[in-house]
Amino acid sequence: MPTIKDVAEKAGVGIATVSRAMNGTGYVSARSREKIEKAIRELHYIPNERARNLSRKQTGIIGVLIPDFQTPFYASFLRQVEMELYNYGYRTMVCNTVKHSDREAAYVEMLDRNMLDGLITCAWSAEAEVYRHMDKPIVSMDHNLGEGIPLIHSDHKTGGRIAAEHLLEKGCKRVLQLGDYFPVYTPSNDRYREFHRIMDEAGVEVRQLDLEWNRLDYEYYEKYLSEHLRDVKWSDAVFASDMGAIACYRFVTERGIQVPDHMKIMAYDGTDFTRMMMPVMTAVRQDITKLASSCADTVVRLVQRKEPVRMHRIIDVEFQKGGTT
Repeated sequence: MPTIKDVAEKAGVGIATVSRAMNGTGYVSARSREKIEKAIRELHYIPNERARNLSRKQTGIIGVLIPDFQTPFYASFLRQVEMELYNYGYRTMVCNTVKHSDREAAYVEMLDRNMLDGLITCAWSAEAEVYRHMDKPIVSMDHNLGEGIPLIHSDHKTGGRIAAEHLLEKGCKRVLQLGDYFPVYTPSNDRYREFHRIMDEAGVEVRQLDLEWNRLDYEYYEKYLSEHLRDVKWSDAVFASDMGAIACYRFVTERGIQVPDHMKIMAYDGTDFTRMMMPVMTAVRQDITKLASSCADTVVRLVQRKEPVRMHRIIDVEFQKGGTT
């Protein structure tokens, strides 16, 4: 029967590296992990995972809570964070909360019952108190859950400023904003505050249309924009998340409104979808790769009780030049 030493020799790495890869007790490069996994397959080495986890009192699983799979931003984040956690030797369990507090609370309870080693939450359906009473490895992205829980988010204030200043440079005077402030305290709201502050100082009117945040199909956007056609025709610019901006682009161009000649459209998130368009969507781009790696690194440090753990990380955003403004 092959041993861990046989695996290490065949993979050309040290026994400690194999141990870290299998136990999730430290970082292992993707290349080394691939070699180790190949050696394990070829040798038919079967580690006693149950015994390992029992001895470590861990499951090797990190939970990730997201509001909705359909959102391009969260879909991209989930893909990236899963790869990051995999490189640390952890598997990922995903919960799509779809704005249901009971679903979110159920996964938090799984962590409390030691069914998960740690949790990365991007959701905000449940009350923050659900998290605060727990002394467990939890990392929050974009939702301030209070003291003791690390918070990671983009520099949304700068994002709002970039969007506002760009539309002002383009001479926009009547801006339609799709979406509004979130009902909980989240750094994401900073982009709206800064955007409105700069527009107000410049004397530019901004009208807001409140959306059902968990409705992302084009049929919903088309119906909603049709109901607010007067506001759409009134505006000379639209500021929205990627999905809202893309839907608006299709909606207005199908009705003969030329972009960017008669209307400017500015997206926020800057996911791959905005770069697949023709023309490319002008956007404020969040660094999803860095957000994911920061969340993964932080939760693993908490699980493995490694110091130091940064309690607050702000990730830079950048302007994405496109042809819609």
